[in-house]
Amino acid sequence: MNSSTDYDRYETPEVLVADRTLSATQKLARLEAWEEDLKAALRASDESMTSIKPGLSGALLPRVMACLAQLRSAETPDGVPTA
Repeated sequence: MNSSTDYDRYETPEVLVADRTLSATQKLARLEAWEEDLKAALRASDESMTSIKPGLSGALLPRVMACLAQLRSAETPDGVPTA
């Protein structure tokens, strides 16, 4: 995992958003990667390829999406994040 997608060091998406050492752009990149991985896990679950933590993906996805929406709503009109 590279530095732009190292969301796994955060316990929750809310903790990632609260990390003051990351810029808004970095937070968005990590959350977008997290979202994609959760969606992939859900697809795998639908195909009976169970994960180690069944149900976790489905529970986390709405929270990740809410954090993404929060950060995106804080962007300026020209699309550049404010933080």
